[in-house]
Parts: sequence; structure tokens; C-alpha cells
Amino acid sequence: MNLDAWIWPDGILIAAMVLVAQLLASIHVMRTKDDVRSAISWVGLVWLAPIFGLLAYMLFGVSRIRRRARLSRQKRGLAPRTGTLADPGGPLLADTIQDAPNRWQAHARLAGRVCATPLTLGNKIEPLVGGREAYDAMIAAIDNAQHTVALTTFIFQADQAGRRFVTALTRAHERGVQVRVLVDAVGNLYGLRPVSNLLRRRGVPIAVFNPARISWRLAFFNLRTHRKLLVIDGTKGFAGGMNIRKHHLADKNGLPRVQDSHFRLEGPIVSQMMDAFADDWAFSCGEELDEDTWMPPVKISKEALKKGVAARAIADGPDEPTDKAAMVIESALGAAREHVQIVTPYFLPEQALLTALKQAALRGVTVDILVPEKNNLPMVALTSMAGVRQLVQAGCNLYLSKPPFDHSKLMIVDGCWVLFGSSNWDARSFKLNFEFNVEVYQDAFGARMKAWVADRFQNASAVTLKDLDTRPLIKRFIGRTLWLMSPYL
Repeated sequence: MNLDAWIWPDGILIAAMVLVAQLLASIHVMRTKDDVRSAISWVGLVWLAPIFGLLAYMLFGVSRIRRRARLSRQKRGLAPRTGTLADPGGPLLADTIQDAPNRWQAHARLAGRVCATPLTLGNKIEPLVGGREAYDAMIAAIDNAQHTVALTTFIFQADQAGRRFVTALTRAHERGVQVRVLVDAVGNLYGLRPVSNLLRRRGVPIAVFNPARISWRLAFFNLRTHRKLLVIDGTKGFAGGMNIRKHHLADKNGLPRVQDSHFRLEGPIVSQMMDAFADDWAFSCGEELDEDTWMPPVKISKEALKKGVAARAIADGPDEPTDKAAMVIESALGAAREHVQIVTPYFLPEQALLTALKQAALRGVTVDILVPEKNNLPMVALTSMAGVRQLVQAGCNLYLSKPPFDHSKLMIVDGCWVLFGSSNWDARSFKLNFEFNVEVYQDAFGARMKAWVADRFQNASAVTLKDLDTRPLIKRFIGRTLWLMSPYL
């Protein structure tokens, strides 16, 4: 009996296996992808380039990072993020702003459900001007810490700025304060000497976020933590867009190299900051931070409740089932009636945000957008200019800020709502990075922040349609070509 007659030729067997894999991958795409463009792209790749498409989808298309985050939260005794948008409870906006317009009360409800964090009242938030003021305040806070210090940042260089922090963290560790430092794997490599090595040699507990390893996890090396948080004793915090590096200090002539924004926070909002850090710490190294030690209850006086600001943390990342920051920004643009001011170093918004900006301008809202005239990432600048024509056509005002490079990330709406933090206006921040932002509701704080950025807009140059149309052809061509890759920049 000829057994060969009972065995499929190798080619047919392999083709059948690939066909089954394509079908299974396509079913998985349709079950898990919410963005129709992403779903179409993956299905097309799987079927048009079977071997390459299947390998690419297994490596980059399956969100295993959500599984890791779910296990991390379960270890901490927290419910996994399911995407169910339920009211988180807590105070209402009307509890602190009795005459709050209905549109802002509705926005606050949406933000609570999207972010799954309640609004906090009685907070004190102070802007810090420049790296010198911010770094001095942060190091003083570390030196005054009594129980705990938690620090996470994207870039932490072992230069003249970073070494001050290394020394302060070492002093805190040596006097018995519990210290935890979390640095991003990519940001840790900025400069010649990784700061993680310096801290380890001094005995300071440090973890590296999502390092590259020769395993399936290497596929997620593109997912970075971009958060900048410092929490002292669970009661005082610092957040914003400032990394730890000498670029934020003045040069030898006393002139600033970079403009940026950072904030000092006190009140119950700090507990939400610490919760985000504890989540990232457990995700990175598996250690569960004791809540009694690291997240003590924050007591608020009646006077603080009366004079403080209402604020909410927006901890966003690729492990989340929704794009929190983008949804909150879209909602705030929908609530705008008078004036929107946006300051960002990188401006590559996706279509939903572009539409929201255009709708605001067409309703008669003044929409002012400030980006650097000279960007530290020329490729991003070219791409950004390639996509803004539709905004200028719709009536948005685009401004280019003069040097030094402005790294601030701020949004002010109607002088009563402010968003600050680590997110840029691009797909990387909204979809790939782990980010931390804070939304604030208060007229006085909004007015202060409007005054804070007034000079930046006043000294900037406006961009007209003629300016965009008369740009060199080569720049327009390169920009539009790069624009096709903007979701990945």
C-alpha cells in the first residue's frame, strides 16, 4: 500500500495551515480592534502578505501589554480596566462651583466616567517657571521628605541637573526614607552614563520601565512611559512636562535653553498621582507598595475646600481600553464658547481632534495654537506644517513661538478649564505612551494660566494660508510624505 497517497503534499499542507492562521488572525482583529482603519490595515496585511502579515500581527498587533497591566492591578487588589464607563462617584463640579455652566458639569461627568477617577476638591496648584525654579523646589521637597519619595520620568540624565537629584535621592535613602525611582528604558539611555547605574550603586531602589529583552516583549519596546511625577510622603507632588536634564537650565550666558511648564500640587489630587505611580511600579518590577505607607489619607481643611481648585488626574496609556486624554480634550473643545489656547511642542492630532478644533472655530470660538518656530525634531515640524492647512482654513489661529524651544504642554479653555501634564498633541502620546495629565476647573487658576502664556502668544508670529502655500516645494513634499506616517511619529 502506497502511504504517499494518504499524505498531502507539503505545499498544500503549509497553505492550509497559513489559511487557517489568516482566518484566526482576521477573527481576532475584528473582535479586538475598535478603530476601523486599524482593523482594515491589519486584515489587509494578513491577507496580502500572509507570512509577513501574520508575524507582524502576532508581534505588534496583539495587545499583550493590557494583559500584563491587568495582572499587575490584580496583584494590588484593584479591579481590571474593562472599558465599562461607569460613574466613579465622589464630589460633583457643582459642589465647588455652584454656578458652573451645564456644559462644564456635563464635561466633568464625562471626564469622570472616561478616566474612572473622581473629581477632587480643595487642591493647591502652583506653576513653576523654568528648570531652576522647578528643580530647586523638587529637590527641597525630597530633602524634606519624612517617609516616602516616588519619582518617575522619561528622561533622567546624569548631568549637572540629574546629579543633583541623584544626590538628593541618595540622602533621602540614607536617612531612612523609602525611595522608589522609575525611569523609562529609552530615556535612561539619554547621555553617556545611564542614571540607573548611579542610583543602584548607591543602594537607591530603581526600576527601568519596559526594557528591551530578547523575547516577545521586545515587540512592545515602542511603548514608553512619558510621565513626569514626583510624590513626597503621599501629600505633595510635582507634575508637568519637564524631564530631568540640563537642557532645562540656563546656558553659560544666563539665557534659557528650553521653555517648559511644571507644577507643584497639594491636596487629594496627589493621591491620584501616587496611585498612577504605584500602578507603574508594580507593572515594572512586581512590587506592591503598601497603601498605608505610600498613600495616606489627605486631610483637607474647610478653608482649603473653599479656596482650593477642583482637579482630576488623567493617567493614560496603551493598557487602557479608551483614549482618555483625547476624549477629554474633545469634550472640552465641545464645551468651549469663547477662547481655546493650546501650547504644545509637537502638533500632529488625529482626525477626531482636528474635527473638534475646526468645529470650535466654526462656532465662533477663538482657537489659538502655539508651536515652536524651530523644533528640536525637524521631521515632526515638517509633518506638523503639512497637516495644519485645514485648521487655518476653518479659522483656527496658528502661531510660531520664537526660540528658545518651548516644550510646554498646556490647554486653556474659556479661562476656566486648564489641562497640563506630559501629553503632546500626537498619536504617540494619545495611543502609545503612558502619560499623566491633570484637568483643573477654576476661573482664578484659568486666568492665571492665560496671563502666564500671554507673552508667548504676543511674541509669536501668525501663520497665514499664504505662508503655508508659499513654503518651499521640497518642504511641502517631504512634509506630506511624512504626514502619511504621522500616526507612528
